[in-house]
Amino acid sequence: MDILEKDACYPPKFAADAKSRLLNLLPFLASCGLYFALWLPEPSWVSAGVKSLPVLSLVWFLTAQAWGDGAWTPAARRICWGLMFSSVGDACLVWPQLFIPGMVAFALAHVCYIWALGLRPARPWLLLLLALGWAGAYATLWPCLGGPYVPAVGGYSALLAAMAWRALARPPPHLAVATGSLLFMASDLVLAWDHFCAPVPQARLIVMGSYYAAQGLIAGWAPRASPRWKET
Repeated sequence: MDILEKDACYPPKFAADAKSRLLNLLPFLASCGLYFALWLPEPSWVSAGVKSLPVLSLVWFLTAQAWGDGAWTPAARRICWGLMFSSVGDACLVWPQLFIPGMVAFALAHVCYIWALGLRPARPWLLLLLALGWAGAYATLWPCLGGPYVPAVGGYSALLAAMAWRALARPPPHLAVATGSLLFMASDLVLAWDHFCAPVPQARLIVMGSYYAAQGLIAGWAPRASPRWKET
């Protein structure tokens, strides 16, 4: 009888956890809505602030989850650092002349995400597949690049592919972070083609929609990451 009573507690607890998570996500959802509703012209300091707000709201989400249920795992801390670097990158990319500093900020974010995801399981076949994809994408963009962008785009895209490798190498329960990594790659590929090669119709909408979804999925995974993340 005690076991049945204990099991009966799980649905209310699950509902309470889901409600808490949704409430903590409301600032992120509201700031995303604000960004798309205002659709401010760039560049300006106001547009930079509004653009960075959704990702900073995910920092709030992770810290609020930590206060609520003790989910301040090593992965959550490292994802938090990645989100803060990403918010700097968001602001930089509002100004075309700050494109390379923005890439550096996002590269540091990917280093944090790779650190959070760990290096096991290795899945070398997946690494090879993504390396081939990276080489194909870089070869496509290379004729459009020049000057410092040649090594900068190559290095950044290699880090992005490495982050996707670590996310996709996680076991099936980690579907959110795997999907987020693929959306991040799609967002950056559209951004790079639009910025360096040729205008993409509705590029800003595609880039920012997929980017915010990617960051939301990555942040949403972090509180559920096991404290024994290196062994899972």
